[in-house]
Order: sequence, then C-alpha cells, then structure tokens
Amino acid sequence: MLLSIITPTYNRGYCLSGIYQSLTEFESADFEWVVVDDGSSDDTAFIVQAWVEERKINLRYIKQENSGKTNAVIRAFAEKPTGKYSLILDSDDILVPGALELVKEHVSILDEGEIGLTFLKSTRSGELIGSTFKKNTSNYIDMYFGRFRCFGDKLFVVKTDIYNCSLVVSYPDEKLIPEGVIYMNMQKFGKFRCINKIIYSGDYLNDGLSVDTIRLAAKNINGFILEKQMLQSQPLDLLSTVKNEIKYIVYSIAGRRKLSCVLHNSHRKFLTAIFFIPSLVIGWKYIYKIRRFSRSDNVK
Repeated sequence: MLLSIITPTYNRGYCLSGIYQSLTEFESADFEWVVVDDGSSDDTAFIVQAWVEERKINLRYIKQENSGKTNAVIRAFAEKPTGKYSLILDSDDILVPGALELVKEHVSILDEGEIGLTFLKSTRSGELIGSTFKKNTSNYIDMYFGRFRCFGDKLFVVKTDIYNCSLVVSYPDEKLIPEGVIYMNMQKFGKFRCINKIIYSGDYLNDGLSVDTIRLAAKNINGFILEKQMLQSQPLDLLSTVKNEIKYIVYSIAGRRKLSCVLHNSHRKFLTAIFFIPSLVIGWKYIYKIRRFSRSDNVK
C-alpha cells in the first residue's frame, strides 16, 4: 500500500466527515485511513464505526484513553500502518481532490537521500496559507530557518519507518511534543522534496491546538523546552539564534527550572549566560502567564 493517513482526534466528531468525504472521492484505493480516538466523550465512535461498516475505504479505528496528540500518533504507528509512506492529517483538515495522485507522482521520482515530500496548505476557500518553497529539496531547519526559508503550515509525507523512529513520547503529565522535534529527528535520514502544490486545506478552529500557544506551553512546558534545546544545536542565523535563546530561557524559568539547571541543559551555555537577565526582562509577562495557566489547570 502506498499511503497511511493518520488522524489523531479528540471530541472532533463534528468535523471528521470532511476528511471522510474527501477520501471517498479518491479514484485509487491505494491508501488507508487510521483514526486514533484519543478518549473522546462525544459521538466520534458512533460516527466512525458507521464508516467502517460502509467499507467504502480502508479505515481503521483505534480508541485509547486520553493521552494527547503526540501519544495518539505514536499509538497509530504502534499499530503498524501498512503504507510505505505516512502523513499526519489533523481532524479539522481535508485532502484536496487529486491529493493521492500528487503523492504517487512525486514519490516515484524521489532521489537517493530524499525521505519524503512536503506540500502546501490552503484555507477552505483556496487561499494559500504561508508561503511557497524557495528550494526543491530541504531539511526542516533550512526550510524554516535558512536563507531561503518559508513560513506557514506544510504537510509532510514521509517514509513510514522513518516517521516511526523519529517520534518522541511526551513527558509525564504532558500530552504534546512540538512537531519540530520530530522533523529535526528526521534530518539524519535525509531531506524532503518540496512541492509547490496545495495538497490539503483547513481553517483554524476555536478548539484547535494553534489557538493559544501560551496555554499550550503551560500544559506541555517540558516539550517546549526540549524543542528550544534542540534548536540550540542547529545552524540558525544570528537573529533566530537570539530569539530561540530567549524562548529557551523564558520557557525554562516558566517551568520553574533553577538557573543552574537552565545552564547545565543548554547547548549554548555562553549565550544562555549572556541572555539570561535580558530574557527575564523581555519575557516576564510570558513567564507570568504560563505559570498562571499552569496553576489554574492544576487546580482543575
């Protein structure tokens, strides 16, 4: 099988039909849809089970206790997806007509050292989200931090075995590892072929992960710190290096890590020491908000 489409979902029964409808319109059956229900309390199970029984597409439904998007994706790969390539499609996104043909066309001409593809995203009305690619091939760091960087959400179609071994389990009492961590882990295997074509679309919903970064950081502070630590080891330009250093310090202090721990865990100890005080001055509002959200969530 060519492709495994993995969708982690939590109380999103009301919007999963968009994906299902888009998949039923594909001319080829050379794909599977793996839905991981992350402990939903709505009618997700009833909705998806009806589609399973229809047998219009290859559909697997997996139910687990709520443990977050990261661990839902890990569960999907633990169930051994059958596709040679895999992609993660959020529950509020859909694949556009011809998406499967686009994947088929471009994986057939991948060069040695290319581990997959990356495509563009649009709104449901067809407006491009972010920017186009400036290079034909790229790794994650060059793509988002290099001289010819792009911005905005992209969809990554990656060899399934590489996707699987690049995943990182979330920290105890947390539910999310930022996706940048996974894509940085993939860099040791190769690069992505960058395709300037829209393959999926979606609008940001009020209950989506992108809505409130501060609250998300408060709930997953160790995962956010990990991403900034990993970025410290990457060849970023000067401005990006400084911004990342400030974020690393702000998240670390918001997570109540002592100065000695912040310095010990830093991959750029000299820069961390230099920017420690300025980061506190610049970021004290964010530190306060993250701690406040963390306290309120713990009370609940």
